[in-house]
Amino acid sequence: MNTLIREMTTEDIEQVRQVYILGWQNAFRGIVPQPYLDTMNLDDWAPPLNGAYVLTDEKNILGTSSIAPARDSAFDGWGEIISIFILPHLIGQGYGHQLFTFVKDKLLEQHYTNLYLKVFEDNHRARKFYEKHDFSWNGERLTLNVGGKDLIELRYQYSIAAP
Repeated sequence: MNTLIREMTTEDIEQVRQVYILGWQNAFRGIVPQPYLDTMNLDDWAPPLNGAYVLTDEKNILGTSSIAPARDSAFDGWGEIISIFILPHLIGQGYGHQLFTFVKDKLLEQHYTNLYLKVFEDNHRARKFYEKHDFSWNGERLTLNVGGKDLIELRYQYSIAAP
């Protein structure tokens, strides 16, 4: 399948919402409370267009990712990968690698030498994926309440080695 990655547009929002819902329901099953996943509604939500990208086959959105300057002030000057989701039936076919490499390179092109992302501690599949892309856990554990349940997020980071 021929794919391309481009900036997200307002016309993509509805399909991107569906990718997020399906992505959450697939990736976080057994981690996030099931009633929360079953009733997800993103009708009034859209990621900011600045820093949002879509992986497409030119007709359908297959995946999406958002990046930005660090939202955590303790990491001022870092780049952040906020999210990455691929349609569940496409996982394991290389699309996640393609999209992740693209957004990582985008942040590096923006002259960030340090990047981070957050991942649920119990999301072992994602952690393994990030580790394959040279990100590692920095030892930080953050608590996030989702659907009435406290979940632990780990901060993974990547740094360009000094010359």
